[in-house]
Amino acid sequence: MFKNFFLIAISALVSLGVVEIGLRLFDPLNFEPHISRKQANVPLVNSENFFCVGGPNRRSPHDIVYSRETPNQSYFEFRNATVTFVEINEHGFRGDFSSDDDKAQIIVLGDSFTRGTLADETETIPALLSMWSDDSHFVNLGTGGHGTLQHALTYEEFKDQIPHDIVLMFVFNRNDLVDNVRFRKWQDNPSTRSQNPTFVQRVKRAVGKLYVGKLILQFKQALFDRELYPSVPTETEQALFFESLRDLTQSIEDQGARLIVLSLPDISEFIGEDTVTFRDDPIGYADATRALIAQGVDEYGYTYVNLKPVLVQFSEDLGIPTSSLFGSPDHHLQELGNFAVASTVAQLLQDEGVSVFDPDVEFVDRTRFDPSNIACP
Repeated sequence: MFKNFFLIAISALVSLGVVEIGLRLFDPLNFEPHISRKQANVPLVNSENFFCVGGPNRRSPHDIVYSRETPNQSYFEFRNATVTFVEINEHGFRGDFSSDDDKAQIIVLGDSFTRGTLADETETIPALLSMWSDDSHFVNLGTGGHGTLQHALTYEEFKDQIPHDIVLMFVFNRNDLVDNVRFRKWQDNPSTRSQNPTFVQRVKRAVGKLYVGKLILQFKQALFDRELYPSVPTETEQALFFESLRDLTQSIEDQGARLIVLSLPDISEFIGEDTVTFRDDPIGYADATRALIAQGVDEYGYTYVNLKPVLVQFSEDLGIPTSSLFGSPDHHLQELGNFAVASTVAQLLQDEGVSVFDPDVEFVDRTRFDPSNIACP
């Protein structure tokens, strides 16, 4: 009996090995769609990054907000058909905490869209605003994967270190509310998403890096995980979102500052019904999220800007699909999309007498790297 079990186990492993080799050779399901990684002339950590300073761990554990980028590092990030250069300051964010010109400072909160994934140092939203402003410097406190609960805690951590009168918070309509739920689970039980994984968790992560593991994960998501992504925010998502707004606005008010909330749409709102997306009804979920933000205006007293029509109008003016403002298969805003958002924010702040700007009339790609010819600056 043991012999039969041993033979079955060996046969299963050999079969999985053959499937793994076949998937890697032919990649019929496009498990590695990032062309830049195949073109890279340098060895990549986790098939994504080449470190100039620091590494190999791009992110570090954080006792309060779960994780943050490792301070004092710089690296190239290979995604889609491009490669971007990222510099992380001593606090774990992109950009400088202050300006050499003694400009007034404006805090910018958000997730990876604020961080500027797919953008070089010169083309993130805060960087563009700082570059264009005569009198204000925008401090980027964006961290990938963070929801609004973590934005509020991040503000609480740095509010006394950064003199400011204005706070911008970007809310990503697709998953910021979901990220709040995941973060609260970690708060309630840190072992839920441990930064010091158990042996079983390490095995699961290792299997997830295999093409066979990715195939299994896709089947699992298709068969069992659909209910995790409803087409309207759940009661828990709504409650945690309003909790974060309450805490953040109270903290900002205590500082004598003002909050402006801006909602960012997801590419799934623009790519058609025939495309598989994060949710069955991504537009319905995004509309419901925007309605929640608008609902909080009267109760919490912030200014709300819906950026979806801004991106639609910007792309129509250029005669391009709105979806082209986003990357693919990594669906963050591309640098052109960041330019559209920054232009809108600059006009808003100038109209309200907050700051003075001299923005570029057209998008300028100030920094560009060739994935096949990377060298550290």
